[in-house]
Formats: sequence, C-alpha cells, structure tokens
Amino acid sequence: MRLDQAKEGTKKKRVIQIFDSPEGKKCKNEEGFIPTSLDYPGKVLVYDYEDKLIKDFLQSKMISDTYIWKCAEASVSHLDAYKLLTGGELSDDVIDAFVIRLWNKIETTNSYDRNIHVTRPWIVQAFLDRNREMVAKRMKKNVSQQKFLECERILIPIVSSEHWHMVELVRGEKKFYHYSSIKSPIYTADAVKFRNKFMSFIQSIWRLGKLEHHVIMSVDTPQQGPTLDCGVFMIEFINSIVKKQSITISEGDCAKYRSKFCATLLYARDSPFL
Repeated sequence: MRLDQAKEGTKKKRVIQIFDSPEGKKCKNEEGFIPTSLDYPGKVLVYDYEDKLIKDFLQSKMISDTYIWKCAEASVSHLDAYKLLTGGELSDDVIDAFVIRLWNKIETTNSYDRNIHVTRPWIVQAFLDRNREMVAKRMKKNVSQQKFLECERILIPIVSSEHWHMVELVRGEKKFYHYSSIKSPIYTADAVKFRNKFMSFIQSIWRLGKLEHHVIMSVDTPQQGPTLDCGVFMIEFINSIVKKQSITISEGDCAKYRSKFCATLLYARDSPFL
C-alpha cells in the first residue's frame, strides 16, 4: 500500500476505544485545506533540514485519510501532523507512533534501559471501559505475562477526561507513580481506577497469587498552562524516564518538541523507525 493511499473503514474522533486492535482500518472523508502560511510556532527552534521538511509538508492538503508516517500497525495522517505542529490536541495515532518508535529504539540501541516497557495508548481504554474480552486481547498483544515478569518498570499512557497522563509501575517497589501535567483529583482518580483493574487482572487471569497492595504516588512534575500540550508533556515524561534523565520540560519547550517530532515523522515516512 502506498503511503498516501487511504485505508478502508471508518474512524471516529477518538480511535482507541472503537477497534479491537491497532490494525483496525480507518478513514475519514474530509475536504481538507492547504495552510495559507509556511510559518509555525517552533520555526526558529529547528534545524534547517527540519524546517525544509516542514515547509514542504505545509504545502500539502491537511486531511485525515492520507498519511505522512505509517508502519504495519499504526499511521499518522496529514491532519494529525498539522495539529501536532501547530499546537493542537495530539491524536491517539501520534502517541501510538511515538511508542512504536520508542520500542524500536529500546530494542536496537544501547541508549535506553531495556528493563523498561512502554505500553501502547489503546490498552488502558479497555480497562476503563470494563471490557474484559478486549482487556485480555490487548494485554496479550501488549503486556504478556513474560514481559510483565521480565521488566522492572512498565510505563502506561492514559487518556481520560480529554487529558493525557501516565502511570509508571515499579515492580520492585510495589508502587505506581502517577505523572500528570495538570494536577487534578479527576486524573488521580482515573489512575487509581486503572491501577485497581490492572492488578485485579494480574491476579485473577494470570493467577500469580495474591499480590501485595501497590500504592499510587503522585509525582511532582512540570505543569502546563491553558494549552493542549498534555500529550507533549506525557511524551517527554516517558522519554526522560527511559533515558534516566531528570524531567525538565516546560511550557516554553512545547513548540520545539512539537516541531521536532513532526519533522522526525516526515523524515522517516518511508522508513518508520529511522
């Protein structure tokens, strides 16, 4: 299939909850638009080759059924990439592309801790929707029992109440750590709800015996402003943990991160893992 060839099927605004797996096909017919300007928020923060990739991209039509990046299991549309670049909400597909690329880096380079596993963004939704059949299917694809026992840390992206946040399970400490760029009891409650359902699954389905109670701790993280940057913050939380670096992202960094990730996807459009 060509990169710009539309997939068959249907797509809603939120994708994770409507497909049994990320292989589900999707297409949304939109007339699209061509941006009237080649400027973008992070323009002065990128390298010349990145700026050229982005300028070429900004001369194309922004629709959701043609793709700038895809692999066997996921794809990022022109419209997804435009929103990423210009400060819009990060789609589930953009987060999925980040996780898939990170998986490849962990497996093929020495720059990342291989005792850390990052889950795909669609796994949590099955737990929160109380869909047992879907939970079993997605866990089998994403966090096998062997992977669970091998890894010291499991990083789990969560999207709830239109907000991206994440939990980190540290098995040796018997703790979950909650990372969110907006402090709110709503998101904490969602993290606790997921923790409870996840641990119940581990005990009842995998039959590992009764597990000790795992507390959930809120991590003091940098906070976003009144923007749509929660997905950008979450990506950098994950990057920092996997690289064993301090979390230093600030609101002023988001335009740079958005531009560079968009350029990365454009550069790797024919070889998704470059």
